[in-house]
Amino acid sequence: MGSEFTCTLCGRCCNGFGRYITINQKIGGAYGCSLSLTKESFMAVLDPGRSDLFSDTSYQNEHPHACPFLRREDDERVICTIYRSRPVFCRDYLCCTGKVMRQDVLCGEMKGRRDLKTEDPGLQEEWICLKERYGSAADSDWKEEVRKALTTSGYKVIFYE
Repeated sequence: MGSEFTCTLCGRCCNGFGRYITINQKIGGAYGCSLSLTKESFMAVLDPGRSDLFSDTSYQNEHPHACPFLRREDDERVICTIYRSRPVFCRDYLCCTGKVMRQDVLCGEMKGRRDLKTEDPGLQEEWICLKERYGSAADSDWKEEVRKALTTSGYKVIFYE
């Protein structure tokens, strides 16, 4: 069972992409870029209203490996200044792999391959046990074991597809 992913605008997914995205040249209002992970070349255009934000490089000073187009919008939101023209790799990427619910209340968000963000101590404890027991399993086996164990404990597990 899949569900739609909703970005929290934390920026963590893009904090390492500066190692792979290179701005090669500026052409008028656009930037010729390359993405070494996929050997993709793309033209990046700043989203409307993002020029001033892009010119502030303080986020890059704090996070030297961040994507060169990532900027802090406010205390809680980190955004992509080229969201509309971002490369295919970025369009397909999901940093959050699923969520854990109980009685229609969000109890945890699965991040990456084996991480969980939760305030629920029981869920956290169970997750740690699952990681110890199945953490090195193949992704499909891991998902099956997580779904089985957490469902037995009264949670609903939704993986993003």
